[in-house]
Amino acid sequence: MDVTSLYSNIPQEEGITIVCQAYEKYHNNSPPIPSHHLKQMLGLILKENSFQFNGVNYLQCFGTAMGTRMAVAFANLFMAEIETKLLHQSSIKPRVWKRYIDDVFSLWDVRKQDIDLFIEQANTFHPTIKFTAEISETEITFLDTVVYKGERFQNEAILDVKTHYKPTETFQYTHYSSCHPPGVKKGFIKGEAIRLLRTNSSKRNFQEAMCNFKARLEARGYPKSLIEKTLTEVSFAARQSTLKKQTKKTTGKILPFVTAYHPGVKNLKQILMQEWNLIQNQPLLKTIYKTPPIISYKRGKSLKDILGRAKL
Repeated sequence: MDVTSLYSNIPQEEGITIVCQAYEKYHNNSPPIPSHHLKQMLGLILKENSFQFNGVNYLQCFGTAMGTRMAVAFANLFMAEIETKLLHQSSIKPRVWKRYIDDVFSLWDVRKQDIDLFIEQANTFHPTIKFTAEISETEITFLDTVVYKGERFQNEAILDVKTHYKPTETFQYTHYSSCHPPGVKKGFIKGEAIRLLRTNSSKRNFQEAMCNFKARLEARGYPKSLIEKTLTEVSFAARQSTLKKQTKKTTGKILPFVTAYHPGVKNLKQILMQEWNLIQNQPLLKTIYKTPPIISYKRGKSLKDILGRAKL
């Protein structure tokens, strides 16, 4: 099930009330932010959102803009309230109900007409929140996966997943010749490989997806040696560990050295480490900069930045 145009269909006052109620129930601030302050801040974000289109100025008075930093949390809290009430009041309930923002995955052990009745009830439950639904007895698309009844379903009643690509996907990865740090290119290869590992529960599907991924990387100019070396770090045997929530390692504060990237600075880290003794030999600087900084690259100016002009 999908929520139709969720962000633009959330009533602002109702959404603000739901967020304030959720904060009062779940907050961990000490002391807590007074609800009337939170309500005022939410109102500033939602009700003062103006934009220009074709030379005409508009003020958004319903819903929230997708570009605001609070949009996802705002929509999630609103939908959490709606779905909780919907599932509580409905006599027809799914065995499984999982939602990611405006996409819902559910499993049912009732007749199809009962599912149709539930969807009909869901579409009359709230005046602005409407659902569309896709129903199947064999497979269903959810986010970037296809959930399907594979070989394991008959014997173990276990559903499998495989990677889903939209029909409009063109696989226009960042070209290898693009002016990006080498670590970003390698990180993309490994990150996408891990995504394929997570979204394919069958070894055969995973190997097929990886084979196609390699071909697409080569088509975008990536060297075979880099591809093979990076992909050896991702194996199907380690799939279960990638599905677990990773705990972040706690480290001390590390000072970042931020600079725009271009090929001429690729040896910056090596030079910094070689000359770090200059900092360590200064009594004051030694106490401020106790460890070498990490090199953090930001995007430099592109032709688009130079030639394009965004109207503010």
